[in-house]
Amino acid sequence: MKKRKIDARHSIEKYILKKVPIVQENFSVGKVLSILGRQSTFYDSTDYIYITDKSSNLIGAFSTKELFNNRKNIQVGNFMQRKLITVSPDTDIETIAHLALKHDLKAIPVVKSNKMIGIVPSRRIISILNRALKEDIFHFAGVHKSHLDFENSLEIPIFKAIKGRIIWLIVGLLGSMLIALYMGLFEETLAKYIIIASFVPAIVYISDALGTQVQTIFIRDLAILRSEMNLKKYFLKQMMLSSVIATIMGTVMFLFISIFWRMPFIAFVIALAGFFSLIITSLTSIFIPLLIKRFDFDPALGSGPIATIISDMTSVIIYFIIVTQFLK
Repeated sequence: MKKRKIDARHSIEKYILKKVPIVQENFSVGKVLSILGRQSTFYDSTDYIYITDKSSNLIGAFSTKELFNNRKNIQVGNFMQRKLITVSPDTDIETIAHLALKHDLKAIPVVKSNKMIGIVPSRRIISILNRALKEDIFHFAGVHKSHLDFENSLEIPIFKAIKGRIIWLIVGLLGSMLIALYMGLFEETLAKYIIIASFVPAIVYISDALGTQVQTIFIRDLAILRSEMNLKKYFLKQMMLSSVIATIMGTVMFLFISIFWRMPFIAFVIALAGFFSLIITSLTSIFIPLLIKRFDFDPALGSGPIATIISDMTSVIIYFIIVTQFLK
């Protein structure tokens, strides 16, 4: 996924602490303890002690507790950690928070051209991570920054509020009318098999329910995993899960209709139609958020109605196509 452009709100500059202990690798444990004792009130953070070479390049670090696990005459270079997780000044705070959580770090050094600028302590950005995730969830749901300026619904201009809602509701209404017209093409089949019409609401409902589950989880994962998400692998797993769920729901429908209506063939046809309706709905529930992100749409409240009407249309179309093919 394309990396989001960093703005002032996501800059780490104001979170960098520059007053941190920095020593040389030939310093002894005793010397470092003496430095910390004399300057303890000077430092903003002493969770880690950082080590630089003569050119001020960052070459390692160790936690403060390591000082108490080694003898005073031991040089810190003997036990320092040389492979460090570092970030640059233009790294956004969400990435840093993710690194801190993933590697269980209390602070992450900020480095530019191998020179240490300071650190970003995880305790100062965890709350920012929570806010950023909420922004991402709004973003993937179609609520962009321009709408976040109007979080208080009492302050939204009436015309703007109506315009933001009515457009997408009208689109949803038109979609419902198209569904009604489409169902009218199968009047003969519906008149012959009343049970087919009886299960249309059930198919639509369960498709909506599964589609909402899949889309909600996908939006959440997009916000949290971000660039780490392997879309191909994720898609295959979700399709596998949806297939299992669709199989279970289809089996339940088949057994229910067979027992109460005593029409095993009709039960099989409805269950098969329900199975494919659920699979396609799951597919569209992942595809819609990707379209919103891909084309940077700003539909405000539109994602809900659009997702619902697409789910309803696809489930009804697939349902009647399969039913009519078997019941000609």
